[in-house]
Order: sequence, then structure tokens, then C-alpha cells
Amino acid sequence: MATRFPASSADADRAFRSDGKRTGAPTASLHSFAEEVILRVAAQARRDRVEATAPKIALLSKALLSDNDASAADFVRDARLGGMTADTLYYGLLAGAVQQVGNTWARDGIAMPSMLRTSHRVWRIMNDLRDVFVQISDRKPGQHAVFAPCPQEGHMIGLTMTADDLRRRGWEIELVSNDDHDGLITDIERRAPMRVALGATSPEMTLPLTRLVVALRAHIPGVWVMIGGAITTQEPDLLDLTGADAVANSADAAEQLMLAHLASLVERRSNRM
Repeated sequence: MATRFPASSADADRAFRSDGKRTGAPTASLHSFAEEVILRVAAQARRDRVEATAPKIALLSKALLSDNDASAADFVRDARLGGMTADTLYYGLLAGAVQQVGNTWARDGIAMPSMLRTSHRVWRIMNDLRDVFVQISDRKPGQHAVFAPCPQEGHMIGLTMTADDLRRRGWEIELVSNDDHDGLITDIERRAPMRVALGATSPEMTLPLTRLVVALRAHIPGVWVMIGGAITTQEPDLLDLTGADAVANSADAAEQLMLAHLASLVERRSNRM
């Protein structure tokens, strides 16, 4: 499974000078990405993950804020190799550490440049854990997906037509619409899909799409996200900007990409047998 990082997070280290002043990166985009990552992951913390002890959570929290860019990812990897379950790794260890970081941030105890670097590290760990969640899933892969327009997107005809086309080809497509960001995440999470297709028509939707991708990954760790609509022909760097897995501008392209993902899931499932 390919791992992508939103360009805004990759810009985190060069967005500010050592004195904390901006160097020209889009503040709103960077802040929005950091907030979405930290707040979403922190909200996933569960107290019943007893393997993720308080000392381990505190050590990961410290690693996330350290000068060593690899220490947090290495810490999680070592915990995984040590036998910690996927649920505990994410909902206990990572979410618990991010919750501590978020609490410190809320008290103005962490400067924004450090917060941006931390959010990038958390995003990388989230993506590293995606394969783990996919491999342990007991759900049988099938031709199912959730389609949703980006909140405040006024054009749904193309997305609806694509959904209808794929239904005629045998796909089970649920079309979900909600103009509220949090409401849309809740509606999609309730369906716990393996695949989500997000639709948008203009480059102005890039930041909302990025936030959606981050939130979906936080709530559904193994989810595969595709972006469709006119934006795919207007923004050539859409994958890198949003962190999505794929882009498609036609029903044929969408089906090919979803079939490839389905084949990958089937292969992973057969390897577990």
C-alpha cells in the first residue's frame, strides 16, 4: 500500500525560520493539517488498551517532540515487533501519546514549528500502521465503496452518475452527502468502508480534501481513499497535496483503481490463510 504525505506536512520544517517566523508557506493550510492530525488521533485514545502503559505512552510523546525525526517511528516499530497488537499500537500507544502532546499544545507549551513537525511524524506513523490493520482484517473484501462529495461542494451530478454507472457494473456504492466536515466523517465512519471516493470540482477544495483524508485515516486506519471529479484535471499534484491513495476522472478509471485495491486485499487475505 503506497504511503503518501500531504505536501503541507512535508513543508513543515521549512515553513518557519529558527526564530519561529514564517518563510512563505500557507499558514492556514499548515495549521489546519496539524490540527486535524493531532485532534483526530488524540480523540481515538482508549483507556482499555492496557499493553500501552503510561510509561510507554510518555516515552512516545517525548519521541514525537524530539529532535530525532525517526525516533517516534522507530519506537512504534519496535513495539510492533515486540508483539503489541494493532489496536493497542494505534488506539493505546499512538493515540495516548498524541493526546498528551495535544494537551501540552493546548496550554501553549509547544511552538507551532514543533507542532507541525510532530503532526508530520504522527501522519507517517498512521500510514505505517495502515498495512497492519489491512492484514488483520477479518472482513471479506468485496465490491463495495462509499462515495461522498467534499463538504460545501455544490456539484454532485458527476459523482452521482459515476456511482450509478458502477452500480450497473455490479458495485455496491453508498452515496453519502453532508455539508458539515465532522458530520460527514461520522456518516462515513458508521459504514466502516474499505474504500472511500471523495468528489470535488475545483482546486479551492484541496485543503478540505486534505482534512477529510486525514480524518478518515484517523477514524478508519486501514481505509483506502480515492479522489475524483474535475479537480483531478485542474490540480496535477493532488495526490501529494492531499495524501490520498489514488485519483480518477472517469468511471472506468475509478473501477480499475478499485479493482486493483480489491485484488490487493484478496491477496493479503489469502496470505493469512
